[in-house]
Amino acid sequence: MNLVQEYFVLVNEVVSYRETVYDGATAEVHNRKVKRMSAIATEIEQNFPELKNDFYELLANENKEIRLWVAHHILEHMNYERSFRKTALKEIRRMARTDKTAYGFGEKVWLKGWYKSHPKDRWI
Repeated sequence: MNLVQEYFVLVNEVVSYRETVYDGATAEVHNRKVKRMSAIATEIEQNFPELKNDFYELLANENKEIRLWVAHHILEHMNYERSFRKTALKEIRRMARTDKTAYGFGEKVWLKGWYKSHPKDRWI
């Protein structure tokens, strides 16, 4: 299994936890998976640039929560051209605009912080 495949397995598992009531053990397992997902994104960026297109294609997944994780990892851990970053930002903006739950609010807060440290991204 390559890194993109491993990421896809993990992100599916993480997304499935959204409706789970967390106890300490569940949260710990979830956090380990999220940390591994971040590490995979960094590892692809640093050591396997040939996998970046495959990773980016995960933004086309039908599950919006998977797309959201991928978008965050593209922006936070990887270096893509402007057009790729724009697509990732659009996914996060969409969630911030349309999700009226705490998740949508969290994306609004994240965008505010992101624009503060990446002001040019506001206009892409």
